[in-house]
Amino acid sequence: MQRILLSGVSVIALLVAAASLGALPARAQTPAATSSGSDFAQEALLSAEEVVYDNAAQRVEARGNVEIVQAGRILKSDRVIYDIQADRVMAIGNVVLLEPSGDVLFADEMELQSELKTGAIRDLRILFSDNSRLAAHDAVREDENRTVMTKAVFTSCEACEENPDRAPIWQAKAEKVIHDRIDKTITYRNAFLEFFGVPVIYTPYFSHPDPSVDRQSGFLAPTAFSSSTLGYAAQIPYYYVISEDKDMTITPTITTKQNIQMAAEYRQAFASGNFKIDGSLTYVDRLDRNNNTTGGQEFQGHIRSNGNFRIDDSWVWGFNVFRTTHDTYLRKYGISSENTLTSTAWLQGQRGRNLSVLSAYSFQGLTEADVTGETPIVPAWWTYSYVGEPNDIGGRFSVDADALSIFRTSGQDTNRVSLQSGYYIPYTTSNGQVISFNTSLRGDVYYAHDILADPADPSSATDESDVFGRVVPSVSVKWRYPFVRQAGSIRQTVEPIVEGVWSDVYGDDDTPNEDSISFEFDDTNLFGSNRYSGLDEVEKGARINYGANFGFYGESGGYTSMLVGQTFHLRENTGFQNGTGLEDKLSDYVARLEIRPTEQIQLVNRVRLDHDTLQLARNEVTVKLGTPQNWFDLGYVYLQDDINGLTQSKREEIYVAGKVQVAEHWSTYGSYRRNLTGNGNSIDGLLGIEYLDECFGFAFEAKKSFTYDRDIEPETRFSVKIRLLPFN
Repeated sequence: MQRILLSGVSVIALLVAAASLGALPARAQTPAATSSGSDFAQEALLSAEEVVYDNAAQRVEARGNVEIVQAGRILKSDRVIYDIQADRVMAIGNVVLLEPSGDVLFADEMELQSELKTGAIRDLRILFSDNSRLAAHDAVREDENRTVMTKAVFTSCEACEENPDRAPIWQAKAEKVIHDRIDKTITYRNAFLEFFGVPVIYTPYFSHPDPSVDRQSGFLAPTAFSSSTLGYAAQIPYYYVISEDKDMTITPTITTKQNIQMAAEYRQAFASGNFKIDGSLTYVDRLDRNNNTTGGQEFQGHIRSNGNFRIDDSWVWGFNVFRTTHDTYLRKYGISSENTLTSTAWLQGQRGRNLSVLSAYSFQGLTEADVTGETPIVPAWWTYSYVGEPNDIGGRFSVDADALSIFRTSGQDTNRVSLQSGYYIPYTTSNGQVISFNTSLRGDVYYAHDILADPADPSSATDESDVFGRVVPSVSVKWRYPFVRQAGSIRQTVEPIVEGVWSDVYGDDDTPNEDSISFEFDDTNLFGSNRYSGLDEVEKGARINYGANFGFYGESGGYTSMLVGQTFHLRENTGFQNGTGLEDKLSDYVARLEIRPTEQIQLVNRVRLDHDTLQLARNEVTVKLGTPQNWFDLGYVYLQDDINGLTQSKREEIYVAGKVQVAEHWSTYGSYRRNLTGNGNSIDGLLGIEYLDECFGFAFEAKKSFTYDRDIEPETRFSVKIRLLPFN
């Protein structure tokens, strides 16, 4: 027997040395003799503290920190024996095999062949790329894509640091487990699902995707709940991967008080965009507004869809559709709490400073006060905007166009065409004063059919039709003078603002009002030439808007800012209705205070104070505290006169929500909304507790709704959801 002792060498060097002694088999080649067409990726590199070659036995033995790299795989071991004639590698002691996929195999012994792709393994342990683990008494690698294991255990739970031998939260045990890398599945035969080491569920067959899979067909986490309206219920979603660009989720909801509801969601991606559609359907007893059966049954359901697509670099189009068969269906099944469903389609183009949007709208009102025939349909609404390049003095022209058509099955129909041109000049003086001049001229033409006898009553439509026309000029001058002072690490700013505005209407002053019905006077529209949200209403006459901005800004990014202001109308009749805060020559005071010392703390307070009594006419408070793990939200709103509400009376409401991590992996969360007007009443509430770690999730929720709405009564709902990661 001839021995060669090498240190820190490669298999190639070993073969060269062996060839020089005449010990190399005829089929082996050195790199120098390899043809240009050979696959160098299949060559192996070996390093070890000691390598011994047995010429007679045709065997190579490597000892001490052995590492073999071949075909993208890395094998490490205390000792490796390579049988040249059998082309077999035996690894013994602390064996680690790193796969190209990122999976790591641990074992006491491995016997591998075919470039480390096949072989037998004893006491196998696999660490997958997502940190989930699989252990087996023994395993056979039939090829590089299929491994068959016996007496195997799989879990994604990390071992307990204090007691590593303690059973994990969950694990799957089976007599036989097959890992198929082509199908990307792990399949179990005669399996038990254990929780804390206790067998809970037995199944003769069980399969789930391996950790390399992003999407795989199968059942998702079920949800069980108890509802006052639906009874005991369970949702069992099934996710189906149709292809790489499309999938579907089917969710039956089984209830004890109603029939089964079937819901489905379909998603598809395209090179130019994507779209999604979901819907549901059930067949239930007919109920009256008092929740009493009226005899017979009916279908109830919904459909919802949206899509966005790019035509080219300038043009995009899309749509949103949302419809339901019954006003209360969406809330009854927890799909949506919207009072109005909006469906729209649009085509938008933008090139340079040109923007064009063509859209259509349809609405479905779900409140008891909504009348279907009086709900508007917008078959076409086109808007266009152009802003020119600044000239030598910084001024720039603008052009805006608007064309709108509104149709009702029983009510007023309105058609409008509007064209506006404007010119804007900004100027900054040498001492920092900022002055801007803005002027515009707009022309509107209306054609209305079935004109309302009383504009405040949508049901007062007549058979009359008419054409309206008007011209709306507007001029404004705005002055700002920001002062800045550095006081230590705080930068202080004071900025007085004064704006003079004049606008008026020449021509018809009783044009239809479709887009300016709701109105709120606050800090967001203190300055501007027209405080109405749309084009139909115009703020007329001369007025002066004035106020001041105050700010304190820290070096670390925290800040406090405040805006206070008021409007003075020169006309006695401002054109605004009572309760808006603008009905008198001197408007109410509006203010906004924002405090944000850190990213974790934010307070915003918006108020409107009566200009005579300084009493609160409007008060909005928003508080946000905390981090994603621990947070608290507070919302409060007070309206002395809710002119945009159904009753136009006082409104006062408070909302609180929060989440607290009470222990590692454990959190509790909740929310509560209450009406504070009159004697007050609760609106809704939620309380939940959640456990979530790297392998297991559990949530228990209790929801309470205090709302009456036709066949919907106040309801209490309890729900439970369990997640086994990485399955769902």
